[in-house]
Amino acid sequence: MKTLLNFLEFSPNLESLVINQVEFSGKAKENTLTFDKVPECLVCLKSFKIQKFNGYPKELEMVKFVLKHARVLQMVIMETSYTLEDYMGVRKKKKNPKAKEVEALNEKIRRQLGMSQWASTGCVIYFSSS
Repeated sequence: MKTLLNFLEFSPNLESLVINQVEFSGKAKENTLTFDKVPECLVCLKSFKIQKFNGYPKELEMVKFVLKHARVLQMVIMETSYTLEDYMGVRKKKKNPKAKEVEALNEKIRRQLGMSQWASTGCVIYFSSS
């Protein structure tokens, strides 16, 4: 996470950000993303993509943070790779959720993000599968 924070601090004109996977090394109960200050690059950020998105709380916090502060953001792309066990805590492992199950998970995430504050009113959220 420190590497990402440093990168964002030294990239004030960043228009597009792709993160391969959000990996946090903090304690599990620390599910709030905090910065000492909002990175300047979020002023010009137009697109944000997270690959290998699993729907974990820390990943959602990252997306919410970007949505809250990126004023000209046009799109957020979440390339999903979750399993039902990962996201919903389902007892039996199900490595490849069916299309309907994936769409239900995506809709749940959309609703959660819709309840948070967005700086850009024209931003659209897309989901893709990996």
